[in-house]
Amino acid sequence: MTLQDVADLARVRRPVVSMWRKRPRVRGQHVPFPDAVEVSGGMERFRREDIVEWLERTGRGNNSEVNLDAPALSVPDDVALDELVTWLCLTALTGEELAETTAEQRITLARGVDPDDRVLFREVQASNPAACTLRFIDDLAEASYGPREALDRLEQGRAARAVGGRDLTSGAIDLIHSVADACALHLDPEGVPLVHVGPASSVTLALADTFAHLVVPGDVPELRDIRRKAAIRQIETLDEATVPSVRLLSVIGRPAGEVLDLVDNLVLDLGEGELAVVIGPAGVLCDELRGEQERHRAQTLRSEGLAVALRLPRGMWREAHRQALGLWVCASRGFTSRPLVADLAAFTRDELNLDDLASDVTGALATAGGRAFRYLRPHDLPPILSTRAVVVPRGVRALQLATTEIERHLAVINEATLVTSEPIRPFDVLAERAPGAMLLRRRSLGELKDLGQVRVLRGSRIDPSHHTAAGSVAVLSATDPHSTARLDPFDAARLYPRAVRTDPGDVVFTERPRPSARVDDHGGALVASPSKVLRISSRAGIGPHAVAAIINRLPNDPAEWQTWNVPILDADEVERLEVALLAAANHETTLRRHLDATRDLVKAMIDGVAAGAVTLTTRTTQ
Repeated sequence: MTLQDVADLARVRRPVVSMWRKRPRVRGQHVPFPDAVEVSGGMERFRREDIVEWLERTGRGNNSEVNLDAPALSVPDDVALDELVTWLCLTALTGEELAETTAEQRITLARGVDPDDRVLFREVQASNPAACTLRFIDDLAEASYGPREALDRLEQGRAARAVGGRDLTSGAIDLIHSVADACALHLDPEGVPLVHVGPASSVTLALADTFAHLVVPGDVPELRDIRRKAAIRQIETLDEATVPSVRLLSVIGRPAGEVLDLVDNLVLDLGEGELAVVIGPAGVLCDELRGEQERHRAQTLRSEGLAVALRLPRGMWREAHRQALGLWVCASRGFTSRPLVADLAAFTRDELNLDDLASDVTGALATAGGRAFRYLRPHDLPPILSTRAVVVPRGVRALQLATTEIERHLAVINEATLVTSEPIRPFDVLAERAPGAMLLRRRSLGELKDLGQVRVLRGSRIDPSHHTAAGSVAVLSATDPHSTARLDPFDAARLYPRAVRTDPGDVVFTERPRPSARVDDHGGALVASPSKVLRISSRAGIGPHAVAAIINRLPNDPAEWQTWNVPILDADEVERLEVALLAAANHETTLRRHLDATRDLVKAMIDGVAAGAVTLTTRTTQ
């Protein structure tokens, strides 16, 4: 077993196994990781029995049945995936163990289940497997819950990793599945066959379960491999298609020239009662092309067989997660001169609903006039055929009817204008020259605390889930000085009985990530940690608004609050400064309220006009 096999067996990520090797102590005992028995291809190999014993002894990993699963992961070296699939198919079709069989017995078994040589007879006849290969297949079948799961284990294991191919994500498969099912439902609600077209692809088998049967025409090795995998999954396969049917062509990872040839041949070959789903690179199916490639695609589109074209979100192909895929739904020649298109990458995950997408595809195939679509938008064919035109413009989505929520949009705009239309009272301060010379004094908050002029009280940790908009107990925090959470008074008394409550004039402050403070002029609030409460005596020579303003203007570098210096003033000066600072704070609050309302108004106007709910008239002052 390789280290990746060990990770798969333990159901952890590969780096976790490396960490286990470096940390041999487990629950106080020294239990070193087993030593490798050989190095092959630059990878260490470990005895399966040693790994199973170590995992069972240490209890590491997330698999309590390592002894049962381990045989399925001990893939023989230098055995191709398609050969393993062949022997698994023979086991699945016959129900026989292969380890003790002779070559003649295996040929007899293959002839019995494949007399027409459609699936595996010639492969069995030409193969001379090692005993360990057949023993592994028997172990794999025993360790799995059935042939289908055994095949899944093979396709996720070391033999598949050696091939190096990466399939589509489950999200991509689900999306293609919904489109293909919509095509089948349009043709015949009772079910139609799925016809594989072109190069071998895992997409075909992923979609085949919901179709009447799978048609795989041809006898080349890669198509026979599809039949073997279908047989393991108990999917019926035929050689010739009947009408109606859905054809599936995957050209992912193919060169642009080959993609265009395959798609052109498919579209020209479609007859009445047939639909085709094509999945391939968006750069060829959806985006701008030039030169001969552009002319080639235009020739295909002139048949008027394209019904739906979609650009899929990025990240759906594991081989190249930054490359977008495209999807076409095609019908017979002359189907429509106005294909419907959509850029699904323009929608968020919450906005993209596969049932609604399938409904859009069904509507597009029904060609019902006047139908509204959630995602699809008509795109006239002549502009697509023009030089360097795109099939699916970036960001294209369905046209939306004017919203019926007119009153809601009007209410949001009117609520914002109630604030922005208020006149802002000017703020002014009369400053005069101070009489005579004054002795300037400064003290740190630490000194004032030692003199008993200030007290510092800790805040409490408040669970955000306890907040309620209807609460009357404020929860203050200096880290977000312009917002206030609230608690129900009964919840505050029950959940935080020992939490400090503020008095009017208390300063709520914090040291990190930067010094920040606010003044609670009302009192009775809770303080959320890490904020603290600074309670200032009337004899301290400084007021709360002055202290808060000083703290808010300190450098961003965190420092201990005890080192913060404040000026010490006469009582009359303290009172006058506090009045002025309170007026300044109220003026700032008014300005901030107007700014917030203006931002809300801008958003509401854009949303309302874009939704067709409102029209605007601005008033200009003379």
